Amino acid sequence: MANPQMPQVIAAAMSQVGYREGYTEGGWNNVTRYADEVPGLSAYQGQSWCMTFTSWVAMRAGVPTLFPRGVDCSAGVSWFQAASRWSWFPAVGAQVFYGASGSEHTGIVYAYDATYIWTIEGNTSDNGSTEGDGVYLRKRKRADAIVYGYGLPAYAEGITTADSGLKGVAGYTYAVSNPGPNRATLVKAGLLVTNLVAEYLSVNGTANADRMYLAGGVLAMDNVTSAPTSSPMNGAVLYSQGGVAKMRTASGTVIDLSATGGGSTATNEFGPSDHGLLAWTMNPASCTTAGTTLTAGVVYFIEVVLRSPATISNLCTVIGTAGSGLTSGQCLAGLYTASGTRVGITADMSTTWNSAGDKTMALTSSYSAAAGKYYIGLLFNGTTSPTFACGSTLGNAFTPGNAHLTSGNYRFCRSASGQTSLPTSYTMTSATPDANNIWAAVA
Repeated sequence: MANPQMPQVIAAAMSQVGYREGYTEGGWNNVTRYADEVPGLSAYQGQSWCMTFTSWVAMRAGVPTLFPRGVDCSAGVSWFQAASRWSWFPAVGAQVFYGASGSEHTGIVYAYDATYIWTIEGNTSDNGSTEGDGVYLRKRKRADAIVYGYGLPAYAEGITTADSGLKGVAGYTYAVSNPGPNRATLVKAGLLVTNLVAEYLSVNGTANADRMYLAGGVLAMDNVTSAPTSSPMNGAVLYSQGGVAKMRTASGTVIDLSATGGGSTATNEFGPSDHGLLAWTMNPASCTTAGTTLTAGVVYFIEVVLRSPATISNLCTVIGTAGSGLTSGQCLAGLYTASGTRVGITADMSTTWNSAGDKTMALTSSYSAAAGKYYIGLLFNGTTSPTFACGSTLGNAFTPGNAHLTSGNYRFCRSASGQTSLPTSYTMTSATPDANNIWAAVA
């Protein structure tokens, strides 16, 4: 079955809500995009443009022959009447005409009930004027004197109308009221309109966004408040959430496009999510064969960047060589905010760190983290430190992991000595930059 045409028309019209005409020398000037974009209407630039707008909508939705093209509302009424597509009753997707003999103003109906019509109109204002400054959503009483009648486009799927005289007639469905297409239907329809910016819609009711549009054939959404759970076209969905670019593939996999170092495009490199992690200090494949040990009584702060809000339940690291003589109660890992406030801590790690391997260290209480920077704190006390996986270890005088960073913002740093427990807060500006780029992660 062909894609329904009526939702495409309404989606195209809805996408323009909020558009304003030009403004010069202290006044609105009737200069719009529509006159220049509709073939044959550029000569009418600067004139009343409500009919130009409906002509543009029909063209943009791919149904230019279903609506009259022009600038004269009276001619639009005659066009529908000549085609025997005229009614005194509303229909969803109909072109409504206002004023004496329908000559003064026009718009597109997107819903109706027994009392009201809801419309999208160009060249109106928020008070419903027939000569305004932009595209607005309007609600009007069907019985208002200004409402003249309705042109019913010959949509391929038919049209639903309140005209009881058309009940049972092929191509028409009678309904006393009709709320119009739902938001998910409008999104699907919007995808069929080339590069349409469909504002304030949602994907299957699950992902509310500031705007939606096509980007290279892929549905893209800006600033979603909840991640999409499906795509209306069963394809990939690009979206931004919390300032992070992501993609949901057709198979349902969510890819953090910034997970490989904050870039704006996807790469073939592995990211934290590929390892079942939320964020890490670096790709573990880049760690050296030697590893590094910790100085007893020093808290090592290791920064990770959480690109999206998440619940952190575990801290992770890898130990190459087990420690020995570890002091019970003084070997700990913790989670700190970028400002140095401790928001999570593990139980004693003296037994856990007394063996080599991949270590998942549970926080005593999970932490609901906003997107941003966090520190993993590691504290060892005892005879011999475990050897932790790390990147470069080029000496305390050379700390490339902190390149171009200033005090209080180091990626790898350490506290003063003498610590026997993880502090509840730490002044990060007093931390010393450290060359031991320890691998750690949150999960």
